[in-house]
Amino acid sequence: MTVSVLLMESSDEHADAVRGALADSWLAWDVHGAASLRQARDALALRLFDVALVSYRLADGAAYDALKDLRATPALILVPAGRESQAAHALRHGFADFVMQDVAGQYLLSLPAQIEAVLERARAAQSREAAEQLLARQHRLLQAIFRAQALFIDSAPARQTFETLLNELLALTESEWGFLGQVETAAAGTRLLRIHAITDIAWDAASRAQLARLDSGGLVFDNPRTLIGQALQSTTPLISNHPADDPRAGGLPPGHPPLLSFMALPIVAGGEVVAMVGIANRAGGYSTADVSFLQPLLNTVGQLELARRSDAQRRSMELELERTSAALEEKTRALELTLASVSQGMANVDENGFIRVYNQRYLELLDLPRELLDRQPHMSEVVRFQVARGDFGPGLVNIDAAARPYVAAESAALARFGDTPEYYLRKTTQGRYLEVRTRLLPGGGRVRTFADVTDYLAAQLALARSEARWRSLTQLSSDWYWEQDTQNRLVRLEGNMRADGGISEEQLRGRSLWDAPEGRVDSAALAAHRACIDAQEVFHDFEVLRTTPSGELLWLGLSGEPIFDEDGAFTGYRGVARDITERKRAAAEIERLAFYDDLTALPNRRLLLDRLHQVMAQCARFGTHGALLFLDLDNFKDINDTLGHEWGDRLLREVGQRLTEGLRATDTVARLGGDEFVVVLQGLGGSQMQAAQEVETVALKILARLNQPYEIEERSIHSTPSIGITLFEGDPCSSQELLQRADIAMYEAKAQGRNTVCFFDPEMQAAASARSLLEADMRQALVESEFFVQYQRVVDPGGSLLGAEALVRWQHPQRGLVLPGTFISVAEQTGLILPLGRFVLRSACEQLAAWAQTSRSAAWTVSVNVSAQEFRHPEFVAQTLAILEETGVNPAALKLELTESLLLHDVEDCIAKMQALRSRGVGFSLDDFGTGYSSLAYLKRLPLDQLKIDQSFVRDVLTDPNDAAIACTIIALAQSLGLDVVAEGVETEGQRQFLLNNGCRRFQGYLFGRPGPPEALFGR
Repeated sequence: MTVSVLLMESSDEHADAVRGALADSWLAWDVHGAASLRQARDALALRLFDVALVSYRLADGAAYDALKDLRATPALILVPAGRESQAAHALRHGFADFVMQDVAGQYLLSLPAQIEAVLERARAAQSREAAEQLLARQHRLLQAIFRAQALFIDSAPARQTFETLLNELLALTESEWGFLGQVETAAAGTRLLRIHAITDIAWDAASRAQLARLDSGGLVFDNPRTLIGQALQSTTPLISNHPADDPRAGGLPPGHPPLLSFMALPIVAGGEVVAMVGIANRAGGYSTADVSFLQPLLNTVGQLELARRSDAQRRSMELELERTSAALEEKTRALELTLASVSQGMANVDENGFIRVYNQRYLELLDLPRELLDRQPHMSEVVRFQVARGDFGPGLVNIDAAARPYVAAESAALARFGDTPEYYLRKTTQGRYLEVRTRLLPGGGRVRTFADVTDYLAAQLALARSEARWRSLTQLSSDWYWEQDTQNRLVRLEGNMRADGGISEEQLRGRSLWDAPEGRVDSAALAAHRACIDAQEVFHDFEVLRTTPSGELLWLGLSGEPIFDEDGAFTGYRGVARDITERKRAAAEIERLAFYDDLTALPNRRLLLDRLHQVMAQCARFGTHGALLFLDLDNFKDINDTLGHEWGDRLLREVGQRLTEGLRATDTVARLGGDEFVVVLQGLGGSQMQAAQEVETVALKILARLNQPYEIEERSIHSTPSIGITLFEGDPCSSQELLQRADIAMYEAKAQGRNTVCFFDPEMQAAASARSLLEADMRQALVESEFFVQYQRVVDPGGSLLGAEALVRWQHPQRGLVLPGTFISVAEQTGLILPLGRFVLRSACEQLAAWAQTSRSAAWTVSVNVSAQEFRHPEFVAQTLAILEETGVNPAALKLELTESLLLHDVEDCIAKMQALRSRGVGFSLDDFGTGYSSLAYLKRLPLDQLKIDQSFVRDVLTDPNDAAIACTIIALAQSLGLDVVAEGVETEGQRQFLLNNGCRRFQGYLFGRPGPPEALFGR
């Protein structure tokens, strides 16, 4: 079926959008566009339309101006966003529905369904109106029969009976032409012919013979060639349009069409035909339906005629009429009951404006007194009564603006039938809304109905508001609403769908979301979902993966519930769909952050332990071997310190990539943090020895790969690893213990010279346990003040005491005296060197303060060893100066001994710190000179006071020419730089004499005394 639409829209853009929406719909649409009211009126003059779409504003008027021209055509008003208040106003003025035009044009999706709903309501209203007209017509017929019976009973003159019946016939048959003793009426525009009594006309013999022949059946049917034709040809015509005082004037009225057929009934009085009741029709003949409709009235007329012929038959007729009257009364009562039970108020107004028929509901809705209606008042009187009582409000504000002029004219009895609005709304003083509809009757008169539509309007307004809210929410929400039928085919999809995701109602209609192109669902999840659908159960968060046209992955989350009709039959599903792409990405990112290293994208410690646990379980189950490789990059900190952390990060990423590329897919490579990596190998068969050989081969390959130079930004960087390995099979140890074993083996590899591979053994574990225990004891020793300082002499060539070197010792409750070689390395690895170093420095300064009180020792100096970790601490300078200030010693009496390893890391920072302390008087000595890799270029820049020859050179200075040469070179270098030289580890007089002969003037060693308490320095 094709639906014809009149689209009244001034905007070409909006009009094209509406046409596009209707063209894409499932119905056939015939859209006629009109950009103005004038174009719309021209279109309505040529054809009828099923429905009209009217824009809120037109080029030459408003939407409300179109209602009068549309008449019975249902109309929807197009209201732009921001004009929501006009929607309710439009409904009150006669629009069937409204459409909110949002900026995005989403209203176009539901426009076809909305128009279809309006057409369905219009068809229902037309059926109701047709029933009302039929009821009024039947009521009029009963009135006509009743009036004819009354005339007969009252023995009215034949002329009066004739005119009364003729009036009823003309009204009931809606005949345009007929015979009546009246002239043309201007109000109704009906042209009528005057009838004269037959006794006044001189009929010829042929006419009377024709009448006698046709009268035998009670009805006379004729055509223009017989009776009427002869009458029109006579000198005294039967039909005239002249006044009553000129009965002899002849001829049909001007413009009268040819009379093609004629039906007449003779009226007999005193045995003579006194008149003929008849209807003349023009082209097309007399309607059989009209004859059937007139049959009850004509039968009554025939009964009148028969009663006048015979008194004997009169009594029989009276009985028949009594039965007819009783039947008529029963029908009248049934009609009255029917009218009283109708929910609408109804009033029948004749052609002169008088209220002839009304029902009880009419009185109730309008709150009118019955005595006013019982006297059949003029409509203007009723309207004036309502106006005076204030029913319409001041200025008739309670009536639609379009109907106010008519109601005002009606109150003054100036209203014309042609101006009667077919439909308008009015409000009662109680706040109820009445729908007023008027139907004009043929030949004049009208039927007016009043219906209380308050609840309907409220429901419509609530529905419209709910629909508007729904549309707004679906557009604002990130969720989409969907419906599917019993075959899982989508029949509706609304909301803020992502256009870039390739999701549209046109694409998905008739298919399911998971069956759509580019859609992917896990097979197990899809099977579970279909089972839920088949069981007609509610489901939540069913996930569908789609690929957008741009290649982006789009995740959808679906939730739905089954739909059942009022009989409980399953009709489909409805629910919401949501774009959960960001949520899935966030979950993946959370998983990545939780289980993967952010820098290298390798598994982190958490995921490593989980996989290691799985591999251990698998080895125990199948009797195979596994291996754990712990890798640490050698001197990685030097790369960070010299090149920067950015280069270090790039190196770590390269290492992770090389490790991954060199292993099997079943193996695991993880980064624990810093420069530490772990490799887990599984499925190593054979004996333990065979597994160890296989692991060693893999480790050597890793070693070779990581020894290759790294090309980073056109710069070649070299880095080597130290690898510790531990094997496992069905060992009951935990994953943490395995990591500890591999870590121990890695440190052993470093101890063996780095860039090598070392397997774990129990001795390594024992050493690691001893080191861990030593660390715990050291922490306790710092708390319990178990550390103390001893001093070793520094003398001149004559053996006079110049000062001493402060050396830390540890008096352990169980271990006894512990020398620095046992615990200093552990202190540096664990960071305990910082509090220990501060303790030694403070003890030495306090001792200097004590010596300053005695003239013998006031000039003595003290040397304190400072580790690289202490010196690099950001607060070292401030802490040192604070100790000097607190103890009150002369800074010149303090010498800080630095190792050559300091020169390998951030030389500029070292120089800055040394100069800051040197400016306050603190001296510096370079300890163990010659054992490291210090550059002479850096050496000349350092603010040093002294060089110390390491004891390894002094020990063999008399037996090893190389050591002797080195010692002499250091002495010569110091002299050239203006520095003092101290020889450590002097134990024999020969060593002292050799060094003295070559220019050394300061000595330290067992030859001059072992380290001891400060008071021991005064003993010699």
